[in-house]
Amino acid sequence: MMSLVLFNFARRSVQYLSQAWIMLLICIMYCFALFFITTHSCIPPLGMLHPVLLLYLVATAYLLSIYPLGLCMPGYLQWGRMLGYATPAFILIFIYLIGLMADSNMAHVYTADDIGHYFLSGDVLLRFAALSLSGYYIVNIFRLPHRLVRHMQLPSDLLAYGSALGMVSLLFVALTLEFNLIMASVYLLLQTVVNLFLFFRIMRPFLDGMRYPTFRMVDRPPTQEEITVSEVEDFNEANLHRFEMLEYIMQHDKPYVDAAFNRERLCRLAGFNRHVVLQTLRSQGYNDIHEYISRYRVAELRRLIEAGEVNELKKTAMVGFKTPKTAILCFEKYEGKDLNALLRQHTLPMA
Repeated sequence: MMSLVLFNFARRSVQYLSQAWIMLLICIMYCFALFFITTHSCIPPLGMLHPVLLLYLVATAYLLSIYPLGLCMPGYLQWGRMLGYATPAFILIFIYLIGLMADSNMAHVYTADDIGHYFLSGDVLLRFAALSLSGYYIVNIFRLPHRLVRHMQLPSDLLAYGSALGMVSLLFVALTLEFNLIMASVYLLLQTVVNLFLFFRIMRPFLDGMRYPTFRMVDRPPTQEEITVSEVEDFNEANLHRFEMLEYIMQHDKPYVDAAFNRERLCRLAGFNRHVVLQTLRSQGYNDIHEYISRYRVAELRRLIEAGEVNELKKTAMVGFKTPKTAILCFEKYEGKDLNALLRQHTLPMA
């Protein structure tokens, strides 16, 4: 699902293309991993440093170490560097595939003594090579976000993302040393949660760009007869009439300028119960009653600032905000601007 959304974003902005492909590859590997985990009882015990687990670790560590690059530069613009970066992993996988096709016997390693016994065998040496290469990629999972933040002025939450990915990858290293079905399930869950963090972070500009519903100017409130008839004949029209009633009250009576005004008082003024008011507002795009009231307070505050009637934070109480901090938070949320900056912009300098 996340990959499909990113592919859709990539149709408008190519920078999401590399992240979409990486997410898709991780998804495919998840499916193989889940199949392997659920059927492992049908094959010999995995033991320590199992090649399948190690190759999965190498591949995911590589993909996760380059994933943040998509935030600043489309992957196809740096495919040459990425290919060179992945060459050791490709060589390792190729050697294992050759061994698989040649029907070579795999060393069964279950204890530290087995590692010592088979240490000089090609199979065990390849396992340590895979573990070392995974460690190199995991170090870059921690390191790369710090470099991007320092040199490209990216948001600092990328550091938390990189650290979380690195810690989850270290968990899988422990899993390769001693396989445990519960720990494997925890790993897959944590890996999904961490990648969801970046996914929603990618969506943030789109969410911030979505407009809140606009106010509907109402000069005459609907009559009770109009509301009653529409409730029988058309559900959507009934919601619209009730919304017009709410808009008329908010625009002409301005009850929201009272800091004590809340959803219960709005319901009493409109003559509807809270469930009906909430249903009405949601039909018009509002999330809840509190958001609806706050939107009116913010709009009125902006009007007064631009008119020169409000020139300092303590006057935000004029539109119903209980504290200046609440006014600042609501203004930034619904207007996308800093309230203090707007006040400075519209405050005339002293003569």
